[in-house]
Amino acid sequence: MLLKRIELIVLGILIIGIIGYAGTGIVYAGVMVANADRTLNTVVSHENDFSKSFNEITTEHKALSGSNFNPKDEVALADKSVMSSQLAAQTINQDDAALGSVERSLEGSRWLTAVSRSSLDRESTRIRHLQNSLAAGRTIAAAGVVDGSFWHSVYSALADLDLINTQAGTGDFTSARTTLTIMKADVDNAVQQPASPSLPADLRQLVIELQTLVADYSKQLDAQIAGDDATVAAQQAVLDADRTKLASYDMDKVGTEIDAFYKPLIDRFNSEMAAATA
Repeated sequence: MLLKRIELIVLGILIIGIIGYAGTGIVYAGVMVANADRTLNTVVSHENDFSKSFNEITTEHKALSGSNFNPKDEVALADKSVMSSQLAAQTINQDDAALGSVERSLEGSRWLTAVSRSSLDRESTRIRHLQNSLAAGRTIAAAGVVDGSFWHSVYSALADLDLINTQAGTGDFTSARTTLTIMKADVDNAVQQPASPSLPADLRQLVIELQTLVADYSKQLDAQIAGDDATVAAQQAVLDADRTKLASYDMDKVGTEIDAFYKPLIDRFNSEMAAATA
């Protein structure tokens, strides 16, 4: 009889322990899920902002084939894109670290929260989707910084060229020669930008052709300043050939190739974010 009572007491203690474990686990899991949700919601909010920045990156090249192209305006937009991409890259790294911390906390707490495993699994799945989204976003942002710097130099050079043409057209060859020096620096800077998988080879070659244009324009301006009409005429034919070659580049094709790089990444970014918030 005494043995029976002892068994009942032990059984009661076990039941109380199990109930206590379950209750503690449920409460603790609720706290963990709430903390995870706060972090996840913050990351999702940031990703919504990233989408706007990524749209800016993918439209940078479209200006060249537009009818209302103003290189000065495009320089400002390129600068804005670089700043947005840099901020996105920084925030993505911070968000990824925050998600990693939450993920480790969830994994480290599973032994205590077996009865609430499904809610923790759901949070872990959401985290993985957001991490995948951030990985795509990181690639987009990194390319955006390089591309934006490249477009800044290209559009600056084209703005310089507009001014040179105006100055030369009014006979102010000395000022045009000074501006050409600035254009040369901008073109050289574009050529020296790091390679980016989003910038097609034709676009790189076009910038090299701009270097040729700068060199040939320099010779003509020097001749105009010196009053050497024969050289001016000869260089005009060379410049016309340079401009014809530059105009032969298919900017629509370049744009299609740029879009082909970004679109799959943006699609993945959006689809993974949608899965995380479903």
